[in-house]
Amino acid sequence: MISKIDICNLALAQLGQSPVSSLDQEDEQARRCRLFYEPIRREVLRTHNWRFANTQADLVLVEADQSGKEPQYTYAYPSDCLFLRQVYAAEQKQYPVEFQELYRKDIPGRVILCKAAHAQAFYTRDVTDVTIFDPAFIKAFSLALAADLAITLTGDMNLSQRIFQKYTLALDEARRSNMTENFEIHQAESTFVEHR
Repeated sequence: MISKIDICNLALAQLGQSPVSSLDQEDEQARRCRLFYEPIRREVLRTHNWRFANTQADLVLVEADQSGKEPQYTYAYPSDCLFLRQVYAAEQKQYPVEFQELYRKDIPGRVILCKAAHAQAFYTRDVTDVTIFDPAFIKAFSLALAADLAITLTGDMNLSQRIFQKYTLALDEARRSNMTENFEIHQAESTFVEHR
């Protein structure tokens, strides 16, 4: 089973660095892994519509403004949301609605504005549980981590750029794989419906 340490060691292996046994070690590799791990994890989660991190949830209404020509609804931004992909009216899930993301000092925090009452959101969650990471995500994440660690641990800009290119290719492959998987699932569902 993959662990946080395994992902860090995959990144370090790309740099020819010694593995770490704990992120609490007081050596440069462990310190840098501790520093970069969380920001890079969130960044890579945001870059792609990863199936394991997708969720759909009802939005919590904060305010309803019915004073204009069209009603405007303000919803709280989901606390576990890293990337808000679509917003739907609950009764018409097949039609995404336009939305805006704003920061409100009076609430305080980010909010979502749209014209849909009873809105739902489709978004990428901030997943930290490594045991549910997709293998393609693990590969892309470890390469992105390695690219950022390369400069601080080796000072080699060329190595960082080479690893970043590998990361870009891994991300492209994950996107293609995800599209194929979505198509195959859709086809299987259609076949199941037709033969019921």
